[in-house]
Amino acid sequence: TQSAMIHIAPRAVDAGLSVGQAAGIVSVIGAASIAGRLTMGSAGDRIGTRRALVICFLVLTTALTWLQFASVPWMLYAFAPVYGFAHGGCFSIVSPLLAELFGIRSHASNLGLLFFIGMTGGALGPIITGRIYDVSLSYHSAFIIMLGASVIGLILALTLRPVASGR
Repeated sequence: TQSAMIHIAPRAVDAGLSVGQAAGIVSVIGAASIAGRLTMGSAGDRIGTRRALVICFLVLTTALTWLQFASVPWMLYAFAPVYGFAHGGCFSIVSPLLAELFGIRSHASNLGLLFFIGMTGGALGPIITGRIYDVSLSYHSAFIIMLGASVIGLILALTLRPVASGR
């Protein structure tokens, strides 16, 4: 998700938007992220965090699929709120999801490990995306990889089951 956040503005400039308009797309993602956090956090309480996670991955996969074809400015403007919603929604349900899956006895350790792995990917992803762009002069391959990761995440989210309580 950090690759998209960092590289969407340069991608927007490549599509013909001004720097200010590209920054506007990032702002829309941020605003939609807030809406996603509030909505999916509440949804997680009502329908369960695993179902909420699947919804977030469906929306994220839809946004990243759309991004593959976003060749003109309006398509990027359409991408931003959908992506932002999924981006924020995922973050709001991580902690309760871990509690649902593993219990609360080791919740802080599990959350710390998850954030460490996530931040490592968040640090490396944009660098790798930038390198792919530098070599190919296109974001297409990097965005395909992001879409693939989202599909894998969706599949894994569909298979999540709580760890046996006796363990």
